[in-house]
Amino acid sequence: MSPEELLSYKIKAEVEEAEVYYRLYELSKEMTWSEELPKIFYQLYQENLEHAEKLIELYKKIFPGEEPIQVNLPSIKAVLTEETLKDFLERARLESLFEILMKNEKMAREICEHVSTTAENPEVRELARWLAEREEEHCNRLKMIKKLSDTKRGVSNQ
Repeated sequence: MSPEELLSYKIKAEVEEAEVYYRLYELSKEMTWSEELPKIFYQLYQENLEHAEKLIELYKKIFPGEEPIQVNLPSIKAVLTEETLKDFLERARLESLFEILMKNEKMAREICEHVSTTAENPEVRELARWLAEREEEHCNRLKMIKKLSDTKRGVSNQ
């Protein structure tokens, strides 16, 4: 991929991920056992928007006056419909939901790590390294939420 394609693709991916976290935030406010869960989903939503904004800034710096281009590649993130997200939350299938979200974050991190070592543009490499670290942070946060969920479910089953 060219730097233009890569940045365009990652901008779209970050916005799509933000949308998933926002839907989870909205749904979890009404359906979950934890007041913390909606807050965490909202924080993840905001962070993804910040990532998209940084990518857009870099895109405009490298390609002044141009808009991100359409890249004909499938999303690396699992596409979760509103119904699917609602089903996970209503049926308390949080473990499965967290597994999917963590796999998404891990895959995104691996791609960013690859780009950070292979991109020709040093700014793209640096940004990819930064994004890989953020994806790792998201994955770790989701692991923590999953543990909390497992612990609460274990207590409620006793």
